Amino acid sequence: MIYKISSRSNERVKSLLKEKENYCFFEGEKLVNDILARNIETSKLIVNYKKEGKLEIPEHSVKEVWFVSETVMKKISSLKKKPDFIAVIKIKRDRIDFGKSQLVFVMDNVQDPANAGTLFRCAAAFGVNSLVFTGSSVKVNNIKFLRTAQTSIFDVNFQSFIDLETLLKKSEIRNFNVYLTSSMKVEKMVKISDIKFPSLVIFGNEGKGLNKSLFERFPTLRIAQTKKIESLNVGVSACIIMHEIFKTFV
Repeated sequence: MIYKISSRSNERVKSLLKEKENYCFFEGEKLVNDILARNIETSKLIVNYKKEGKLEIPEHSVKEVWFVSETVMKKISSLKKKPDFIAVIKIKRDRIDFGKSQLVFVMDNVQDPANAGTLFRCAAAFGVNSLVFTGSSVKVNNIKFLRTAQTSIFDVNFQSFIDLETLLKKSEIRNFNVYLTSSMKVEKMVKISDIKFPSLVIFGNEGKGLNKSLFERFPTLRIAQTKKIESLNVGVSACIIMHEIFKTFV
């Protein structure tokens, strides 16, 4: 269906913004073109009316096309510099199959959208197909997260849990091996080459890290580094560990 919308008070616009939490908004020409090229099911493709005819729109994957005025685009977009194209996609609610997953990376209270987005990109690059958010981690429809993760969120299964303990109870069903990550030396240390599957690899909050009581229960993976830097960015740390696992086991 094609709609031409010039008013900010249009009922379709108001309805979309009211239900915004149920969607991911991918903003910008390059990102939208990537989505269209992959034939990802798109609820609404929103186009600045001045750019009509600039995109190749696959009819079978795009449900609605809106050609809108610049004032409507300003109403819908979250960016300071308003884009000419937005792809609106329903947040997928797929659950991770813990009965089949061999490796699950966990973000516990990871709140920086760039860190979380980087983690998704690296997961797609290194074949980690399951990611979990726990606690107050960033939401997957955060605009900064989406601009970092880009289309990698369609390549990785992800699920949210209210807290880490709920996830750990879930993983006990299949006797997952649980590994923590930390920049500090702790008593229970494991080399990345020695991890056993199926496994959970858990990363903590950027400032506070993981709850200290966890280190009494589970072993820790530590990235060897010089003493010049106290700790690595959580997104960078995750990518290094993913690469090492990929290099060792794949």
